[in-house]
Amino acid sequence: MNDFDYLVNQLNLLIGFLDVSDEQVYNQIKQHDRFNMGLTIEQLYDNQYANYSNHITTSALLLGFSHFEDFMTKCIAKYLTNNPDKNDFKVTLKTIKEKGDSLTSLLAEEQSRQLKFSEKIKFIEKHLKGITPQILVDIKFVNDIRNCLMHNNGLADNRLIPKYQDGQKIVLSTGEVNGYGLQARQLAKEIWERI
Repeated sequence: MNDFDYLVNQLNLLIGFLDVSDEQVYNQIKQHDRFNMGLTIEQLYDNQYANYSNHITTSALLLGFSHFEDFMTKCIAKYLTNNPDKNDFKVTLKTIKEKGDSLTSLLAEEQSRQLKFSEKIKFIEKHLKGITPQILVDIKFVNDIRNCLMHNNGLADNRLIPKYQDGQKIVLSTGEVNGYGLQARQLAKEIWERI
């Protein structure tokens, strides 16, 4: 299975995960205390289906985005391996001597892993011509959502205005997360075709 097929497979699996956020599923399991913690599912989510659903949708977004970013890292490494003159890493003569023929791929992997997501997007814009601009804009926005979920306790900051107000809790529907997954698939396809 190549990297593109693996990504699509992982994103497809998240569709089943999103299905678990359905209110009928919640109603069936809300009285469960599976790990004997003394708290039911309903109690864990403050007796609110919306909390349960949003926990699943935001988790699905984070997992899907992790797979997508890993795919981008691998694609950039492939590009740099095939175009070593585009690699910005500098190495010592000792490293060149030690790594020999594997130096190009080693440097490609190192550079691609060290890029932040925003730098990966800039790299793609610079080196892979013809990518649909709106998809890049949309994926940057999803990255901003991801960053707020991860680093701002799930609260929006000014990067997410006007969709969210600064300090507002990020609430994602299954439809939104699925839509972001479709955009990730499209961008991944466009990247893969150019790699």
